[in-house]
Amino acid sequence: MSSQLLDTEPMPESSSLSLKGDELCFVAPMIWTEACYSTPAVRALHHFRPQSTMAVLCPESQVPLWQTMNELKQIISYPEKSSARQIAKLIQENDMSFESAICWEASEAAKACQRAGIPQRLGYPAKGLDKCLTDPIEVVLKLGPIEHRVRHYLNLLESLGAKPFVKATFQTPPLQPVPTRQLIALSAMSEYGVTHQWPVENFKKLVDIVESQNGGEGSVDWLILATEESQTEPLKLMLGNRVQDDAVLWDRKNILTKLPYCSALVASDGEVAHMAAHIGLPAVVVFGPNEPEWKRPIGKQSRFVREHVACSPCYLAKCPLDMRCQNEVSVDRVVKQLQEALAERHAG
Repeated sequence: MSSQLLDTEPMPESSSLSLKGDELCFVAPMIWTEACYSTPAVRALHHFRPQSTMAVLCPESQVPLWQTMNELKQIISYPEKSSARQIAKLIQENDMSFESAICWEASEAAKACQRAGIPQRLGYPAKGLDKCLTDPIEVVLKLGPIEHRVRHYLNLLESLGAKPFVKATFQTPPLQPVPTRQLIALSAMSEYGVTHQWPVENFKKLVDIVESQNGGEGSVDWLILATEESQTEPLKLMLGNRVQDDAVLWDRKNILTKLPYCSALVASDGEVAHMAAHIGLPAVVVFGPNEPEWKRPIGKQSRFVREHVACSPCYLAKCPLDMRCQNEVSVDRVVKQLQEALAERHAG
């Protein structure tokens, strides 16, 4: 061994940075899917600092998501187009005196934490966010296979000395008992664009196959979910009276309330799939131009089906070719995965 190696300083066992104080502000990512990916970080932070109290600062549209998390003492929400000044006023008017804030992206909310005078502001020194931070955290990523997006959030906590990659970090709330009659939720549309949508005709074929396996038409209850009413219409027209009344289920709060009572979900790659993952419902998600190893819904109960064609993943919202990544995903493959998801749900 060379003298140069002997003289090398040992790697530090813990981070030189630490969270200050006992009242923490978690600044939620703006995009709904990213907010879902960040929820394990809230649990990890709670386990790391159980003596601390924590609030989340989020857009109003995300409130239903954060209301499901008992780790939070408070939710501070703001209208989507609020300025940093307006958000800072909300921070200052709440009954917590924040000593630290964790920020994930350049946003008006991150600027508001600086404007509100929160003494410590931690986060990755991304462009635009770096100016808002007192304690930038660099995380060096190793070359290797694609890492799931959830690691973006958990790696930062690990750099602070937490141990986030444990079962408790991914523990979802308990589901409701399995319904007596199978109630399968369907979400054909995607907020990410038409290229992320498995053909509606294939959802219809899946319904026909599953009902034939269970005694014929009417043997299974179906629930069509989407974040906008118009997104449910094509599949509703195809299935007719086989669909449960879903007139009040076109917002995220109602979807999150209903999903725990379902047997399983079959969905295109979109927000509803991430809601199911958040509450722990077994689901089958069809992927097209997205990369599931990077952006699949969290949890082993979330299965994905994809046809890895030569042009995927392209991440495009509009296909310049023939939508082969969606059209070549067979109904039989999705039905098989659904059967496994239903078996898991009944096994508890």
